[in-house]
Amino acid sequence: MTNWIKALAGSLCILTVLMHLIPESSFSKYAKFYAGLLFLLMAARPAIQLLAGDGQLERLLRLEFAKEAYYDMETAIEGMADLKNSQISEAYQRELTRQIREITQACQAELIDIAVSFDRSETYRIQSISLTIKTSHTDAADALGKELSQVYLIHPDAVKITVQECDTGT
Repeated sequence: MTNWIKALAGSLCILTVLMHLIPESSFSKYAKFYAGLLFLLMAARPAIQLLAGDGQLERLLRLEFAKEAYYDMETAIEGMADLKNSQISEAYQRELTRQIREITQACQAELIDIAVSFDRSETYRIQSISLTIKTSHTDAADALGKELSQVYLIHPDAVKITVQECDTGT
């Protein structure tokens, strides 16, 4: 405590001498402000140490800032992961549509509409496929349903095919 009083008295003397050496100008008001601020911080030092302990406040603040920085980083990574997953999901659906279109053409049919539903518990696991096709072959829908259930490992009842008859142009 006596060291603090000595430091406070010494700094007050030094600040007073500096204030007398600085000429009166617009600069002097800034010097007085910062000298007063420095004196206030020196005077408040014991109260800050009493509240914070020896470096405890600084350590706690650093810890909180580190936690906040980690949380921000984690949030940013989650946001990027969501973006990445949505892009992967869109690419997966485009590829799935392309594959089903090729299988449909191989079964001598034309794909009109497609709807694929996924299992909620397993990402990217197909639950059912609904198709609307146009074909002139009567057995194309059965062959297509069988092929899709085998390729995508789903039950044959999960493949729903609606057939639009094709005009033969007779």
